[in-house]
Amino acid sequence: MLSDLLYRVRALFQRKSMEAELDEELRAHYECQVEKYIQSGLTRKEAARRVRLEFGGLDQVKEECRDARGVNFIENLTQDVRFGLRMLAKNPGFTAVAVLSLALGIGANTSIFSLIDAVLLKMLPVQNPQQLVLLDWTSQGWPDGTINSMTGNMHEDKSGRTTSTSFSYPAYQQIRARNDVFSGVTALAATESELNVGFDGQPGRANGQLVAGTFFSTLGVQPTLGRALTEDDDRIGASPAAVIGYGYWQRRFGRDTTIVGRKITVNSVSVTIVGVSPPEFYGVQPGRPVDVWLPIHTQPQVEPRWLSWENTPTGPQPIGSKFAVRSDWWVLIMGRLKPGVIEKQAKAGGDVIFQQSMAADLRPTTKAETIPHLGLESGSKGLRYLRGEFSQPLFILMGVVGLVLLIACANVANLLLARGTSRQKEIAVRLAVGAGRSRLIRQLLTESVLLAGLGGVVGLMLAFWGTDLLVAFMGSGREPITLNVAPDPRVLGFTGAVVVLTGILCGLSPALRSTRMDLTPALKESARTLQGVTDGKHALRFGLGKMLVVTQVSLSVLLLAGAVLFVRTLTNLENVNAGFNQRNLLLFGIDPTQDGYKGQRLAAFYQELARRVGALPGVRSVSMSTIRLIGGGVSIRGLRISGQTPKPGESGKQLETHVNQVGPKFFETMGIPVVLGRAVGEGDTAAAPKVAVVNQKLVHEFLGGENPIGRRFGFGDPKTATDYEIVGAVGDAKYSDLRREVPATVYLPYQQDLEGLGPLNFEVRTAGNPRELLGVVRRTAQAMDQNLALYRVKTQVEQIDESLFQERLFARLTGFFSTLAALLACVGIYGVMAFAVTRRTREIGIRVALGASRGEIVGMVLRESLTLVGIGTVIGIALALGASRLISSLLYGLKPTDPVTIAMAALLMLAAAAFAAYVPTRRAAKVDPMVALRYE
Repeated sequence: MLSDLLYRVRALFQRKSMEAELDEELRAHYECQVEKYIQSGLTRKEAARRVRLEFGGLDQVKEECRDARGVNFIENLTQDVRFGLRMLAKNPGFTAVAVLSLALGIGANTSIFSLIDAVLLKMLPVQNPQQLVLLDWTSQGWPDGTINSMTGNMHEDKSGRTTSTSFSYPAYQQIRARNDVFSGVTALAATESELNVGFDGQPGRANGQLVAGTFFSTLGVQPTLGRALTEDDDRIGASPAAVIGYGYWQRRFGRDTTIVGRKITVNSVSVTIVGVSPPEFYGVQPGRPVDVWLPIHTQPQVEPRWLSWENTPTGPQPIGSKFAVRSDWWVLIMGRLKPGVIEKQAKAGGDVIFQQSMAADLRPTTKAETIPHLGLESGSKGLRYLRGEFSQPLFILMGVVGLVLLIACANVANLLLARGTSRQKEIAVRLAVGAGRSRLIRQLLTESVLLAGLGGVVGLMLAFWGTDLLVAFMGSGREPITLNVAPDPRVLGFTGAVVVLTGILCGLSPALRSTRMDLTPALKESARTLQGVTDGKHALRFGLGKMLVVTQVSLSVLLLAGAVLFVRTLTNLENVNAGFNQRNLLLFGIDPTQDGYKGQRLAAFYQELARRVGALPGVRSVSMSTIRLIGGGVSIRGLRISGQTPKPGESGKQLETHVNQVGPKFFETMGIPVVLGRAVGEGDTAAAPKVAVVNQKLVHEFLGGENPIGRRFGFGDPKTATDYEIVGAVGDAKYSDLRREVPATVYLPYQQDLEGLGPLNFEVRTAGNPRELLGVVRRTAQAMDQNLALYRVKTQVEQIDESLFQERLFARLTGFFSTLAALLACVGIYGVMAFAVTRRTREIGIRVALGASRGEIVGMVLRESLTLVGIGTVIGIALALGASRLISSLLYGLKPTDPVTIAMAALLMLAAAAFAAYVPTRRAAKVDPMVALRYE
């Protein structure tokens, strides 16, 4: 076997020497046999004749020997590739158009797949990521008696089944200490931290993550500099330590290699940097890079506002450390399976420990189905925040670019059909001299795959640029996104598969058509005459071209309809009346609690900052709020209206309202009209009676449209909760999202809740461009406390634009790809009609010679092209009516079957098609009958 393999390798790479040896060996056999016959009495001439008859021809014997080597396929493929490259180089115009068409389609598909790979498929850059699991739990409905407060995600399906990945810290401790299925277990806070980080007297903001001391060891991540956090760092009383992210090290510290061991302040706590993470590791949340990792036991110091609460007869009360309270579920748990342990085994063993950790909190009345049970999900790709947000948009875009590639394939197939007509004489001669049809089909397919390969190379270069642009688009929303979109074997493999599939898809039908011919007329007729042949087979060939044009038009109409829906959705949202004046409004956030401010001192800080900013030149008014309008944040509370009895059939119905705590001049600054009573004022302090302002939606929905002034309401238990008096009503304004209807909203004075007071957002109304005041506003804030940094600084217009980033992404990308599809379809229409005019030049010449006017010729050609476009448009409309329902959840103010949208898409396609048919039609009208008939 080894000898045979070496022989085949030698035959492949030393072909010339093997051929020489074969010639020499056959010649020796030939001469030996001739000498043998001469010795038997024959003449040399007769002996040579008899040997030739026995051998059957030296060339035939050589072919048999070559076949025996088993490398003919590779040799033939090499010959096909060389010949195909010569043919493509011989027709540079055809090659350039085909390669560009395919490059656009392949490049678009590669770009979107690169994002799908980065968001949905790529594993964490850690040691053996396939061994990582993320623990979760499920129960039928809300767990009864086991959870008092929870931080993190929670999902409830239609059947009422609740799923979450949040656990209590005591549960983590028990699972880590008693399990025998994990080689390592770690925990991290379910929410990230926005940190004030000071270095060398300069404040800044950083994205932080509180993690257990086993975090880096469980994941198998080794720092680039210094060391990782350890269990010694993660204990009460330990000196605060931190590992910083590689990107943050570059941005903030200029890649200073002496940073390890130096001090920074994190929320006014002195912390020692002990390491720098590797460049490829961003954390366990894809797209959300962590700047600073801190031990989870630093929470009381860096995040003192994270308290465990319990509902008591006197209202919610803090009940102690989050690390000891079993009813406060606020950490995520990740584990690494031991070798040989399967997930089912780990789930069963872990659930026993989990049930035991909750046993002391279960009441006798607890229903069995509401008790949470442990589950496992793969942790190899990290947390699923980004996957949940972008999976549907990415798959929709993948479908869009897939259709663009189909249109490009149809275009190239049409080009190959036209080119096949000009090569009929060549193909006929090959068939006549004995070439097999399968051999010719393989040659033609090799040429189309070469075209696709060249298109793939160009498309890959376009994809590198396009992918970065798409990531920039995705990161233009409320939360910045960082993705590693460097091409990996999966992306390159996808591109290679697309290239091969595209080459076969483009070339198979033209190859079959080109090799199916009657040799006698094909060899008799000249190439020029062949172009005018209209027998059945050629009509079929042209019919295939027409079918491809219809396909292109129908798919283009489908894409145009989708693009128009998304563009109109964006326009509808941009024109929504938000209920306030978004112009000339600067927003910024500040969190003095991270520097130790609280209670009355915190309220005084806000009042002084508002006074100083309000005194700046160009500032008209200043206010603040806990929730930014159209900022994505939400605060919802159960509402109890005094003196209101439930209507029949509504007993026990919970009223809910959105809440925003605001400062004086909030409605004036935001441009929200006060329609009744008064607004929140300077006198609404902690010592004053509790008051509130409500919007008109609450008045109509909960108060029956009656005058609300003087009405009272409260939140929670009427026996213990404080009631608020309504002192004003204001106009309706959007709360967190432009898509949602205006909710019933209560505005409370922030100064009347000093105990729960935390970070606030400032709204600054300016006389001119608000961006021009940013520098002086920042200096004013730092003059009050240099350790505090402003965050989320932007104008209200930018805030709203960020909230529409997904709609803008869809509108731009579908608009671009649908325009590209329409252009490719127009190129296809132009090519088919130009080819038809060339084929029918003799016919047109005869018509003109017999008296046909130019108008009649133009009408004849236009009729043919517009018939194709009309058929394609009707099919495209039918496809659009069916497929648009898939994107109904992404639309706003439109139905998926909106007739105006469908009509706009059809008219756009018809206009583009008419333009594409203009040049061939004009050429047909200028046919000179003398020139057309001269060579007949």
